[in-house]
Amino acid sequence: MKATDLKYPFTWEERHPVLHERVLFVPRHYENHDVWPFPRWDSPSLFGKTGPVFVEYCSGNGEWILEKARVEPHLFWVAVEKRFDRVRKIWLKMQKQKLTNLLVVCGDALTFTKHYLPPCSIEGIYVNFPDPWPKPRHARNRIFQEPFIKEISRVVKKGGGATLVTDDPPYSLQMIEQMQIGDLWRSSFEAPYFKTDWPSYGSSFFDALWRKKGKVIHYHQFINQKGVC
Repeated sequence: MKATDLKYPFTWEERHPVLHERVLFVPRHYENHDVWPFPRWDSPSLFGKTGPVFVEYCSGNGEWILEKARVEPHLFWVAVEKRFDRVRKIWLKMQKQKLTNLLVVCGDALTFTKHYLPPCSIEGIYVNFPDPWPKPRHARNRIFQEPFIKEISRVVKKGGGATLVTDDPPYSLQMIEQMQIGDLWRSSFEAPYFKTDWPSYGSSFFDALWRKKGKVIHYHQFINQKGVC
């Protein structure tokens, strides 16, 4: 078995949402997302039983979430990654480790969250090392904008968490500012609302890469105070 064994289950012209090989393909430049019924978590095509569901956005090659799924088999995990080459790597490792408590999503984070996740269906979300898009003209491409925060506020249960990790100080400030707008989310950490040491958090390719380059990792955690249910 190799990563390239996972193929797109549709052509570009015939693209549509497909759940295939425990990978949910969420096509780009597609307008009928709401027509496709996302299965219940306890559906045999997903996890087959109920339990707490956690979502990691920007999963990269999957090291962090694969380890979580392995050591916490009683929890359910969803890895969201838009690059297909990285999705293939996560899928291959998931298959080899026989992890049945992990679903991989190949698609855009906002699109998946907005159109596929029901309200109050997620115990907590993690965003690990999102692309900081450091140039001012590219900043609009950052995941942490008002539409994404609106959607995670909708899907995360009251009392659920949003854990955000970055090596980019300006992006850290933006995360804090965006999450503190209104009174829905409360930081678990006192000012300056992040910490730089979390030994038990877990590691990933980007975590190791940025540490090797001497960068300081910023960890943030916010709790949903009200929920929308």
